[in-house]
Amino acid sequence: MIPENANPHVYDAIKERGRLFLVTFRELSARYGEAEAISVMRDIAHTFGKEIGDKLACFSPRDFAGMAEAYAHSPDGGTPFSPDIRQLDDTCLEVQMMTCPIKDAWVDAGCSDAEICTLLHCASAQDEATFEAAGFDYELELWSPGKQGCCLTRLTEKSAS
Repeated sequence: MIPENANPHVYDAIKERGRLFLVTFRELSARYGEAEAISVMRDIAHTFGKEIGDKLACFSPRDFAGMAEAYAHSPDGGTPFSPDIRQLDDTCLEVQMMTCPIKDAWVDAGCSDAEICTLLHCASAQDEATFEAAGFDYELELWSPGKQGCCLTRLTEKSAS
């Protein structure tokens, strides 16, 4: 469901990305099997995420406020994802996305919880690559049945190891 104050055109554009992701995943699964579809989708998402992360590297190593604006509050001030900033200081950015038009597209398409979890696993490769390329350590907690909202992200300064 579209969040209050969200621009419906932006929300719908992001939701369409979710529909395309689903159609692509299902077609790849039908042709090559689910394992190969997951591998291909994660590779594509990773490549795309790296390009995004390269643009966000200017916020490394500790500009978490900048990352909050560029990541959590984008696009459209963040309204399509209703970000709940749980921590924002000089050590961490932690944000819980309370809504997700991409996941909404999958729910609207009748995907099972298991399929949504698989799709989120595929899509999470984009976030992983984004944060790696941007120069941050990260933890992602993907949505699972019974969890509120969608995914939770924690960004911290890249460790020396």
